[in-house]
Amino acid sequence: MYLLNTRTAELHYFINSSEVRYAILSHVWQDVRNELSFRDVKNVSAECALTGDNPRSRVSAKIRNCCIFAERAGYEWVWIDTCCIDHQSSAELSEAINSMYAWYADADVCYAYLYDVGDDGDPSAPDSSFRRSRWFERGWTLQELIAPARVVFLTQTWRTLGSKYMLAAVVEQITAIQQEILTGERPLDSVSVAQRMSWAAKRKTTRVEDRAYSLLGIFGINMPTIYGEGARAFVRLQEEILRRIPDQSIFAWGRLHADIDMARRRMESEDVDPTQRARSGDQSSVAFDVQAKMQDMLAPSPSEFIDSAGYKPVNISEISAALGLSLRMPHYALTSHGIRTQLPLSEHVVESWRSWMARTATATTQHVQLALLACENAEGQYILLFLRRAKSTGGLQYAVGEFIDGTAEQHYYRGAFLPRGLLVRAKGPSQGTGKDPDSAEDIMNPFRQSQSRRENRQFQYGNFKLSEPYIYHQGSAPSTFRVHPDGPIHEAMAPVPNFTFFLPHWLLAELEAKHGLVCESSSVEEDGLTLTVPCHPTQEQIRDSVFARVSFLDTTRQERLTIRVGAGKCPCLIARHTDTHGVPLQKLWVDVSVSPVDSSPSDSSTSAEHILTWKPASGQAKPYSRCSSAHIDGTRQHGDHSVIQRAFADDRRHVEVTFTKREGFEAIRRIPCKTWTIVLTLSGAAYQLTPASTAAVSSHPHDDSSRDASVHSRRRVVTFQDSPQNPASTSGVTGKASTTNRRRRSSRTTRFVANDAKLLPGDDGRIKSSLSSCGSLVLASGFLTTSYT
Repeated sequence: MYLLNTRTAELHYFINSSEVRYAILSHVWQDVRNELSFRDVKNVSAECALTGDNPRSRVSAKIRNCCIFAERAGYEWVWIDTCCIDHQSSAELSEAINSMYAWYADADVCYAYLYDVGDDGDPSAPDSSFRRSRWFERGWTLQELIAPARVVFLTQTWRTLGSKYMLAAVVEQITAIQQEILTGERPLDSVSVAQRMSWAAKRKTTRVEDRAYSLLGIFGINMPTIYGEGARAFVRLQEEILRRIPDQSIFAWGRLHADIDMARRRMESEDVDPTQRARSGDQSSVAFDVQAKMQDMLAPSPSEFIDSAGYKPVNISEISAALGLSLRMPHYALTSHGIRTQLPLSEHVVESWRSWMARTATATTQHVQLALLACENAEGQYILLFLRRAKSTGGLQYAVGEFIDGTAEQHYYRGAFLPRGLLVRAKGPSQGTGKDPDSAEDIMNPFRQSQSRRENRQFQYGNFKLSEPYIYHQGSAPSTFRVHPDGPIHEAMAPVPNFTFFLPHWLLAELEAKHGLVCESSSVEEDGLTLTVPCHPTQEQIRDSVFARVSFLDTTRQERLTIRVGAGKCPCLIARHTDTHGVPLQKLWVDVSVSPVDSSPSDSSTSAEHILTWKPASGQAKPYSRCSSAHIDGTRQHGDHSVIQRAFADDRRHVEVTFTKREGFEAIRRIPCKTWTIVLTLSGAAYQLTPASTAAVSSHPHDDSSRDASVHSRRRVVTFQDSPQNPASTSGVTGKASTTNRRRRSSRTTRFVANDAKLLPGDDGRIKSSLSSCGSLVLASGFLTTSYT
């Protein structure tokens, strides 16, 4: 495989992907004209060799940004499909497609770049752009989501949204892929073929063949790629699956009737509405096309598995016991007459009088037998196929499915669900005629046909026999069990182990926009704020308390909200218990306090500080009655991978602090030990949206330009008053403004919040001259307030 050097963006060839540590990119192709190919990158490297330029500076923005991001994370090599595969070589392209699942699985980390997801908003919100991203709609990204152990989602500005493990619940809601599969706690080959197909049912690819080729790794299949074969590629994939995976849920696609009794009665009914007859040429053509597509044993595309998510295989011994038959492991042979296999077929036959073929002048009555598959639906009901053949046709050649109550596609059913109880109750001696339903005597004698129909209405669902039918067919390696990698720490990590608490950038922006809370920390990075607490605190640190703090300045209410997470110095901690990492259990805690704005954020002992009361959840008791802190005891009671919530409140405020395991960032951010994401939810009278904050939200959306100006850095607040007759000029002041009407005076108050980079202490004179018409001017910078008259 070819890999890009992250420093130079030059291609290098490696024989074995498992012998090199690399990152890999998953993305959606936007404009093919802007995607550099393998030969484009080679040409750039050749030109830069003559000019002495770094090739990375001349490649496309996507390749350059990916290299920079991976380099910062400590990776020397990165793989990008657009330029690391020679698409003009059919042999190399075929090798790459068959190896791609393994390449993503061998990658140290996969960066999922979502070009249509912004930096703002909670990705788990019901209407978030993360849920609507095209990345979840494309065919190739399915294996790129499942194969890697670590997937990190990136926004359009290359900022981290979260990892696959952290957002597993959200991704499951979007893709219907279970969290256990996403996190590697459950092997992929434990999922039925039908369910794996259902994951791809709504996904799209540019080439029709890629709908099949993008699933090769999902089923552990290798086969030649033949562009130009169209939908035949998916048929070939299913044929290969039949040879390697003994799972009959592959046949459980299309519409299945929920009530087998109702379906049988309607097929047998002789009362045919004349309007339902396919007399016209158009009706006959449509019905014929539907039947030709749906009567095959194998599906024409993954879209037909859209309703198959809950289907799973049943052990063949269970079927044998239920039917009283000695069944063998099924085998399949592709012949010119169709797929030959062994299936239990019902001894009784349904004479279908409501099929499309029976409604035309030249058609004959259809015989339908029930074939029991070794699979079941989510409710535990067995899955039956309707195997159909003309009554006048002898032998064992069948097609699948039958029309019921109409001739359109929605009226064609390939089978039905059979409740287990119905199968058990029906077991016993057969009450049928005991004759071959297609005997020559029945065919030639209309009276015997009518008599046979009346007897078959007493249908016995428990009577099956083992047969080897030929079923119509037009065409004539499981993933390795992988445990979540929580423990291994790469050599590139920091030498001092820490508990890490991360506040994402979208949370900081949301707190400021909705509640006017500005983060005072000077350590805010592009993707958010990181707080650290030692993983192995000393006895002195435990006694004196080691904690990390983040404070938010609330200029509207003239107060400061402080969140502290730490270890030690808690009166309720009496017994000492240690976990496997050497961290004292229940030594980690969190508390929330409110203090006046004129107090120092580092002074936690001020008499004016108000500590909010911890409100335990239902059934949750405090370890000690005098404890005002909430303990983060996830290591002991909740497990390493759960969500921990702690709520604090007083008569005017309610603050909920949520901790979520932030998997996958230990190696990327060089932070060992455990990493958590903190999300704050504020409510109560004190945090109701004010007119000023509402105007601020509407007048200052969190766009990319404001992000680039470091929206999370410290803000400088300018407040001025002016009368309506002498409005203030706002030229020269960069920021956002909000206005409120005062009840007792006709003046207007306008509040500006500007970036440090554009409003500095030295600019006070410029502000004064720009607002010279104001009656008064107040400049608040950090904890210093300056007044002008």
